[in-house]
Amino acid sequence: MRAWLPLLLTLACAPKQEPGDTDSQSTSTSTSTSTSEPATTTTSTPTTGAVDMMTEAACLEDIHPGDLWPGVDLALTCGGLELCPGDDPIVFQLDGPELADDLSSPTSVETDLERARCLATALRDRTPGQFLFMPVIGSEIPYVFGLEIVGELVVARSDRGSCEAIEPEPKSCHVHERLRVLRPPEYFADCIDGDALALWRCLLDPVEPEPACAAGPLACPP
Repeated sequence: MRAWLPLLLTLACAPKQEPGDTDSQSTSTSTSTSTSEPATTTTSTPTTGAVDMMTEAACLEDIHPGDLWPGVDLALTCGGLELCPGDDPIVFQLDGPELADDLSSPTSVETDLERARCLATALRDRTPGQFLFMPVIGSEIPYVFGLEIVGELVVARSDRGSCEAIEPEPKSCHVHERLRVLRPPEYFADCIDGDALALWRCLLDPVEPEPACAAGPLACPP
C-alpha cells in the first residue's frame, strides 16, 4: 500500500490528463492538460523498439492497467535512470480556484525548488532518464505524471491517483504512455531560474502541441 494512499479521495470521475495535452485548457504560457482519450491509439509496444508498421505512422502509445510508480513495469521505456532522485516523486502543492478542472491555473505553488530546477535543466539538456511528479491539491493527489527523455523526444505518462479504490479498474484509470516531441531547449532555460509556479508550468507542458503523438519506433540512447 502506498504511503500516500489515504490522500487518494478525489476526482474519481476526472478526465484523463497527461503533460502537454492541449485539448481543452491553456494559459498565457501555453500550459495545458487533456480532457479526453486520444482519437488514435496503438497496441502495446515492446521496449526493443519493434513497432507494427501499420500503427507506426500514426502514434506510438500504450494504454494499460496498473500504476505509474517507481519500480512498476512500463510498456514504452528505454529503462532510463531516475533523474534528480529523491525519496519519492517530486510533489507540487497547488493552490487556487478551479484546479480540479485545470491543473495549469494555480495561483501559488510550493515544491522542492532545487530538485524542480534540476528536472527543468535535464529537459533543457536532453539528459537521458526519467522522473515522476505529482500535483497535490489540499490533501488530494489527482494524478501522477511521468516523463522519460529520449533525445529530442519524451515518453509522457499519466495515471489517475484516485483509482486505487476502483475495482474493476475502468479504462480511464489506466496508465497512459505516449511518445511526444520536446519543446526547444530555450523554453526550459526560461523557467530554470523561475519560481515554483514557473517550474510547475514548465514541467506540466514540456512538449510541442503538434504532433499530439510522435511515430515510433522508440530509439533509445546508446
